[in-house]
Amino acid sequence: MAEQKTKIALICNDYIGSKMAGPGIRYFEMAKVFSQHFETTLFVPDSCDFKSDDFQIITYNSAKSSSSIAKKLGNCDYVIAQNLRPTLIKFIKQNKIRYISDQYDPLLIEILEYTKGDSQQLKQNTSKFIYHLTMLQFFTADHVLCASEIQKSFYLGLMSGNQLISPNEYKNDPGLNNFMSLLPFGISQDKPIYTNPNQMEEKFPQIKPDDKIIYWGGGVWNWFDALSAVKAIEIISKKRSDIKLFFLGTRPPNPKIKEMAMVGRTVDYCRQHNLLDKFVFFNFGWTPYEERVNYLLRSSVGISTHFSSLETRFSFRTRVLDYFWAELPMVLTKGDYMADLTQKHNLGLVVDYQDSTAIAAAIEKIIDHPDTYKIMKANIVEFKKQFLWEQSAKELIEKVKSDKIVFHPISPSKFQALQFNFYYWGFRKKFFK
Repeated sequence: MAEQKTKIALICNDYIGSKMAGPGIRYFEMAKVFSQHFETTLFVPDSCDFKSDDFQIITYNSAKSSSSIAKKLGNCDYVIAQNLRPTLIKFIKQNKIRYISDQYDPLLIEILEYTKGDSQQLKQNTSKFIYHLTMLQFFTADHVLCASEIQKSFYLGLMSGNQLISPNEYKNDPGLNNFMSLLPFGISQDKPIYTNPNQMEEKFPQIKPDDKIIYWGGGVWNWFDALSAVKAIEIISKKRSDIKLFFLGTRPPNPKIKEMAMVGRTVDYCRQHNLLDKFVFFNFGWTPYEERVNYLLRSSVGISTHFSSLETRFSFRTRVLDYFWAELPMVLTKGDYMADLTQKHNLGLVVDYQDSTAIAAAIEKIIDHPDTYKIMKANIVEFKKQFLWEQSAKELIEKVKSDKIVFHPISPSKFQALQFNFYYWGFRKKFFK
């Protein structure tokens, strides 16, 4: 008889399709990798215009996500998801399905930035809700995923502070390696190839064929320092006209994510300083996933600038992976994981926080020195191999194959307390603003 394949269900809480942001990209790409080893099903909210011959795609009703998914989950062995609600977790535990909680995005830190402009009451209630949402995952998960060693240290501290590391577990697994794995964002092994080499100029006729494009991948979130990047281009524009800054997207496809104030501030500055559609270009909305390659390959330098914050310290800039994929030397602000890698392996130049003059100098140094550019590009070609999706998922794949992930039951009383806190603070977040 043929060996029965392990069944894995990936549950994505964000849109997957022609226009998708980081979570959707992550789950679609993970499904492709896992389907090479396991029987894989990808659960997608509401609708999906993608198809696959390698794994099954099932849509669920996001308004009733727990019941909708439970009805379609079937007899799978593992569930991988970012954050699940109590009802679905209860169903999973009752059916002895092993739950792998994907914590690659540290919401406990990110929410502090996301709610900065909200009222004090809403900030407090939202932060409390995210804390109890996270605790629900850690207390019920059989395994946890994170994106980097620094994130792993953060989560181990969180677990220790909440008495989740018992002496017995420590004795059996001193490094907690059977409870936590690294699964960073990855890169496609397929070589980037133009689908439309003229897309940049067709969309923005003001851009000339010889212009050098500085590429800002992903959205313009409030915790990113888009203004310093724009001011750097302004400095450059005073002496030359061949360097342009391009923002790939401003409004993510998920309608639940609020409009970011940084978008308005950045666009307003460009208008006021006569930079908009001359030296700085915005793709208002969101670029289709399959089209981003045309902008990447047309670009000369990737850029990502941010502020000094906890979000920066524990972040994993997924947009930078696209720079690796397209072999773009980059200019990054110091202080995060990607900046450390870039500096250590000479993949680009790293600058100080909010230093537009340094950003401008770094851009020109990369563009105007072909030997420097060539060395950085060659370094990226070699370095990026470790971030191929197959490599990123290797640790978890091996643990599933060797059956190292142990099912952890949870007592009814503990689960009831976790459930109560989840709904109580969810209620306060919604109605006490």
